[in-house]
Amino acid sequence: MMDWRLILSYFFTNELRLLLGLYLVARMEGFRLERKTWILAVLGGCAVTALQAATLSEAGAAAAEMLLLAAVCWRALRERLNLCLFVIFFYEVCVGLWDFLASAALGVLFRSERFIETNQPEHLLGVWLVRLLMLGMALGLAARNARKAGLRKDSPHNAGAMRLASVLALLGFFCAVTLSEQEILPLEEDRVGRWIILSMVLLFAVLFYRLSRQRELEGEVARLKEEQAEILERNYQNLRRTYADNAKLYHDLHNHIEAIYQCLVQGDVEEAVEYLGELRTPVREISQTVWTGDKAVDYLIGSKLGLAEQKKIKTEVNMEYPRNTNIRSVDLTTILGNLLDNALEAAGGASESLRFIRLTIRRIHFMLLIKVENGCDEAPAQENGELLTSKADKRLHGWGLKSVQTAAERYDGTVCTRYGDGVFTAVVTLSFQPVKAE
Repeated sequence: MMDWRLILSYFFTNELRLLLGLYLVARMEGFRLERKTWILAVLGGCAVTALQAATLSEAGAAAAEMLLLAAVCWRALRERLNLCLFVIFFYEVCVGLWDFLASAALGVLFRSERFIETNQPEHLLGVWLVRLLMLGMALGLAARNARKAGLRKDSPHNAGAMRLASVLALLGFFCAVTLSEQEILPLEEDRVGRWIILSMVLLFAVLFYRLSRQRELEGEVARLKEEQAEILERNYQNLRRTYADNAKLYHDLHNHIEAIYQCLVQGDVEEAVEYLGELRTPVREISQTVWTGDKAVDYLIGSKLGLAEQKKIKTEVNMEYPRNTNIRSVDLTTILGNLLDNALEAAGGASESLRFIRLTIRRIHFMLLIKVENGCDEAPAQENGELLTSKADKRLHGWGLKSVQTAAERYDGTVCTRYGDGVFTAVVTLSFQPVKAE
């Protein structure tokens, strides 16, 4: 029977190993962990410790941890379970490698074989050293992400975690090779050779994972470009129709004037008023209100407000746009086009009291704040913290906010969304630099 102090030490090291592994997988695969998931993980750590107390080997304990982590991933992210299992397996390999390296390094330092014997208390010194380093690295990554992201939600593809995994894999390989060459502490050749092979496999696994992620990111960029092209084409067609209406209106202007004149001459005022009312609609649609001073952006805002009026959606615009900034027209069009399209879709299907859209653009020093609010009967559907599209074509839709995020990141910006009391709010902040007018 194990000593109670040994069992307690195993309990804390297992809990740290399991919880940090769960955090790593969630960070790299981009899903959020609920409170009950953490509770289940703690209970799982207790189960692993109980198995170790029943003389389960370290390999058996690692296998039990892998099963627990796989169960959590299956529940949170079933469609990416294969990649999650890949990360879990090599996380356990990496932790086992560094447990061995730390224990062997302490054994070499103190010239004692007790550090590498798993049934000795000294062995836990190396394990604790690795767990504390793991905890420090996890806290460092979390703090770095918090500073970099600000109000923005965590990125599903964490570059910091990937760089750290690459460094640990490479360093582990060199340390294992170096350990095999030392003559101070006698080590089993099979054991050292096994860890050298596993460290090499770990290096190739990290390379494979990075390549897989790069391929995913390239595919996502391609889909974003496809979505942006579709949005630009849709806006171009809207503007083309507007200009066509404008041309027809001016072409027929003398006819309209003559018709109104004849109505007034004959004293038919009501018919003249009705005729003028019919003419007001195309005039309002093509009115070139100056919102930002950027013609493309102003046309976009005007066309979206015209669509809102057609759908009987109330609109309100509060505009304070700074002139002569480094914000590109195409980026501003992408942001406003996507946000207003989403607002039109949601408000168009809302009840009468919630059929409204409010657009606010404000300058705060060298920060531009863009806020779009719209009425919405129900909270938008979400999956893993991301909004889901309600459109039938999932291939070309659902990338709106991702396009907004991509455009905002060019200006160290953030994108935040929230829903409450029947109102959905999207807020984009952009940092800009003033430029001299040409």
